[in-house]
Amino acid sequence: MDLMKVLKNGRWTRPSDKEAVYLEIPPGCRWGVRVTLYTNTVWVEAVDGPKCAYHRADRQLACRVPPPSLWERWRGVTWERKILQEVERKREVARMKEAEASWG
Repeated sequence: MDLMKVLKNGRWTRPSDKEAVYLEIPPGCRWGVRVTLYTNTVWVEAVDGPKCAYHRADRQLACRVPPPSLWERWRGVTWERKILQEVERKREVARMKEAEASWG
């Protein structure tokens, strides 16, 4: 599975040769999801706008998704599946944050 084919509701950019960034913020919303692909790790974040940056954010907002361990690979877990599961979690966080912002 190719992440660039699955994650297609947002925009992919290539800031450097060693990273790719996917940003998905639904129209009319402030909160969205950012996925940063590095060589050996992936960061998935719920972001407050396209220029949002976190420093030591809690796991609810941002987390690192490492490659599957030997045990996970043995069970059939792929890195793409781990990433997509975390993207779904962060989409839900973004939806909750968007709802909170509209109430407050």
